[in-house]
Amino acid sequence: MAAVRLPGVLAFGVRGTTASIRGWPLWALRAPLRGYLIGVTALAMAVAVPAAVRTSWRPADVAEFAALLACGLVAVESTRGVTEVHGTVSRDLQTVWYLAIAIALPPAYALLAPIPLAAYRLWRVRRGFVYRRVFSNATISLAYGGASVAFHAVPARWAGLAPGAGSHVLTWVVAAAGCGALAWVINNGLLLGAIRLADPGARLRDLFGNREAITSDLIELSLAVSLALVVAINPVLMALALPSVLLYRRYVLTAQLVGQARIDAKTGLLNAGTWRQEADVEVTRALRTQASLVLVIVHVDHLESVQDTAGRPAADQVLRAMAGTLTDNLRGYDLIGRFGGEEFAVLLPHTDTSEARRITERLRDNIAGQPIAIEDGARSGFIFRLTVSIGIAGLDQSRRGLADLIGAAGTAVTEAKTLGRNRVCVTPGGVGAETGGR
Repeated sequence: MAAVRLPGVLAFGVRGTTASIRGWPLWALRAPLRGYLIGVTALAMAVAVPAAVRTSWRPADVAEFAALLACGLVAVESTRGVTEVHGTVSRDLQTVWYLAIAIALPPAYALLAPIPLAAYRLWRVRRGFVYRRVFSNATISLAYGGASVAFHAVPARWAGLAPGAGSHVLTWVVAAAGCGALAWVINNGLLLGAIRLADPGARLRDLFGNREAITSDLIELSLAVSLALVVAINPVLMALALPSVLLYRRYVLTAQLVGQARIDAKTGLLNAGTWRQEADVEVTRALRTQASLVLVIVHVDHLESVQDTAGRPAADQVLRAMAGTLTDNLRGYDLIGRFGGEEFAVLLPHTDTSEARRITERLRDNIAGQPIAIEDGARSGFIFRLTVSIGIAGLDQSRRGLADLIGAAGTAVTEAKTLGRNRVCVTPGGVGAETGGR
């Protein structure tokens, strides 16, 4: 077969396009995660295209679809200037419009709806990696496409396109809410798979299972079902729901920003400033009520060796793992915060130094016996066994404030490190140092 030589400009264009594709951040991901993202996106396309081909596109349905998309675009535009909080699950409330589309229109509309909204968002917002946006919208497409199929499979005597009146409207609302919950399960299940592959040490409960997340999801579902009901009664009334969605969207973003100002981004714990403020309140309360209280400082031994060996991202992963261990092994009312580059601070209310010693010894043993595997990035495969040096200081006649406790606990940490690390030490003048057998 004769070779065909491409013209110079065309050849350069092909090479440039190929180089551009190869430079996408997607290819830098580890193979399991990359394959998962591509697979879910391809599945969404494989489902959406046949559904679109088989659907009868009636002008009234298309007009209603366009109106709901327009409301979604207005919502994007109205909050475009508000910065989203990194490291959190985005709640842009677009699913409110997706559920209305899934309930009021054939499934093909719900499968295709994320495409124009995602394209507009990428054009106007331009934050984050494109592949993340594409994957996120593929999960939404599958979730609300499935919800639409489920709703249209409900017998007309229970639901149907029109909510009707009397008991029928109640069963209609229950069916719509059930389909919204189904979409939530599908969407978050697919997202959880990606998060687990990206960071096996991620605390999924903090993203999806905490009280704030559950409350937000329930409010979002309530708004979505209410909008779907309004659209089913008369599509023109959807304009009445738009202000409520916009106001709640701004409220969510503001709450996230306020919360982010209190949280250490690397560990998810209270940052140093917020921890000091809340700890100072606890110390004042303990002095007023004459209750026992202990401050513990936990120093991660040789964290710098992790950074030198595997890089800064690996050291950050170690800090997240340590934060998770502290949270899992301490009591719900203990106040835990990131105190410095290698240190955490823990305030133990209603605890004396002997009980604090028992608690921290268990914590020290748990950390020393638990290897930390680096699973993310180019350095994946490293396994570190780290220890901690712990200092304890309790309120007494000579220590009557937070600054005194911090100074005394810091002195105890220094003593623990001087004695060989992997130890728990109580403030000099109290009980002596306890060797951890390094």
